[in-house]
Amino acid sequence: MNIEYQTWISDQFKEQYQIDTVSLVGPVQEYVMNHLEPFISMKPPGGVLYILKVDDKIAGMGAIKKLGESVGEVKRMWVRPEFRGRGLGKEMMRRLLDTGAELGCSSFLLDSAKFMHAAHHIYRSAGFRERG
Repeated sequence: MNIEYQTWISDQFKEQYQIDTVSLVGPVQEYVMNHLEPFISMKPPGGVLYILKVDDKIAGMGAIKKLGESVGEVKRMWVRPEFRGRGLGKEMMRRLLDTGAELGCSSFLLDSAKFMHAAHHIYRSAGFRERG
């Protein structure tokens, strides 16, 4: 799923900004494999990675990572296109923020590209706002 997510991001950067991310960071699969360990090994109290399943099919993922004593970061929130429009992204966000609070986080950060319009709606509805 991380490969799908990063491929989509790479494709969007090329389409939206004419930026070839492969020339910057290498092939998507290689990039994912080199950056996967921190996510798959995340466990409390440092963070949690969730895999979302619907009818025994993997539908999405999301992680919460502690950045400091009381700050958490939402990472790799992704719902596969065929599962979108069912409220799964909002549910994942709620779960991530609840888990972050259980880990002691009272504030949260995330980063997002401008082309992630559906995600921005979810983030704003959860109380996030843009910063410079």
